[in-house]
Amino acid sequence: MITSGTSNLADQPITNAYYESRAFVDTSPDLYSYLQQRNALTPYAQRTTDIAVISTGLMSKVKTYIIMPPTIYGTGSGNFNRLTIQAPAVIRSALRTGQVMQLGEDNAVAEHVHVEDLADLYIVMANKVTKDGMQGFPSGERGIYFASTGRHTWGEFAQGIVQALGGLNAIKTEKIKKVGLTEAAEMWTGGDELVCELNFGASYQTQADASRNLGWQPQKTVKDFGKHFQETAQLVLESQK
Repeated sequence: MITSGTSNLADQPITNAYYESRAFVDTSPDLYSYLQQRNALTPYAQRTTDIAVISTGLMSKVKTYIIMPPTIYGTGSGNFNRLTIQAPAVIRSALRTGQVMQLGEDNAVAEHVHVEDLADLYIVMANKVTKDGMQGFPSGERGIYFASTGRHTWGEFAQGIVQALGGLNAIKTEKIKKVGLTEAAEMWTGGDELVCELNFGASYQTQADASRNLGWQPQKTVKDFGKHFQETAQLVLESQK
């Protein structure tokens, strides 16, 4: 059982390198072949890893399960890192520059899941694995499980951060600055433009039917997504004191 991400499926609207209009469902029988086809066009480390895990499992006759969440939001409950990736990265750069940055178009649509709902999916799957080896549920090339619970545009994402940081008087202006891929990658992904494009400005659509068939019942709502910007901003500010 490994963690991946739906950036494997995302389009590339900034570079126009790939356009994808398909809505993916995790009960589809062709997801593995799709990953192979996409990776043949554009190698992507996360996708390469998933393909290797599945193919090795098939050759070794070991069952594999890949949980493929979208943008993870919210605050974790562990004793170490409690922050996720995208929102904290954008918040940190805004605190450095005094202005919230955004990559790409306002209407690019991505998806999200609260970290607690995602943790619950792991618990559900782990319980089934230990109980009866996931009897009756797919593994291997069919063992890809999505975890989306809602959608947002990147324009809404940036605006949520503006409102949070503006309310804390932590930025100089509430005007969002659109930035190019090179600048965004330098701020958020250590200069990796492919990772930045797929994770901070791309569109994708998924449906977590297989995960729900396991008995997964996410609890967080659109209100929780809206509230998380304030909570995350406060945590990032506290971490920098």
